[in-house]
Amino acid sequence: MKSEIIINKQNNQVIKICNSPKMFKKELFIYKKKLPFIPRLIDHDGKNTLILEYIDGIPIIDLAQPNFEKITELMLKFHALESKGDKCLCHSDNNPKNYLYSNGDYFMLDFSEWDYDYPESDIIHFLLFWASEYEYTKFKFVFEQVINTYRQKKIINPLEWQMILPEIIEKFDYRRKKFGKTKTHPHILQNRELMREIL
Repeated sequence: MKSEIIINKQNNQVIKICNSPKMFKKELFIYKKKLPFIPRLIDHDGKNTLILEYIDGIPIIDLAQPNFEKITELMLKFHALESKGDKCLCHSDNNPKNYLYSNGDYFMLDFSEWDYDYPESDIIHFLLFWASEYEYTKFKFVFEQVINTYRQKKIINPLEWQMILPEIIEKFDYRRKKFGKTKTHPHILQNRELMREIL
């Protein structure tokens, strides 16, 4: 069950009622970091309700051409917040609806599933959504933009990538099926094959 979201545009606020204390604590942990690329935390009740800044933006899935370099830079900043060994803070729910474009800037939303994981896991999960939506040439462009931008600041471990890719694909497909999202682009297999070729 998802959180209940109440949007109050008049007051520029979003009220998010979390469905469990664990979810509330996870969301609050991130919002308390006051990152410039996430909605501002206005208040909370200490139990299950967050009052957040309303970002009047467009989900990146609805943009004709999202700037994947800028979006990848957000991921890099998020990953750099904290680490535990080889694992770092990962968003873990990289649905394009959790990224907004507003007035030239990009924002991340919904942190109920963040976890400490390998950064490769977060990148793969993000790319799998676009592999399901785009034809091969367009996806190849996105893939190269994301990988090249990330590698400018941080290493991507090809061995780790190849080891965890099948498991993440399996989880991704299970979740898509669970939520009734079975529509995919005819090039999805070709796109996923490209993802296996990371060097």
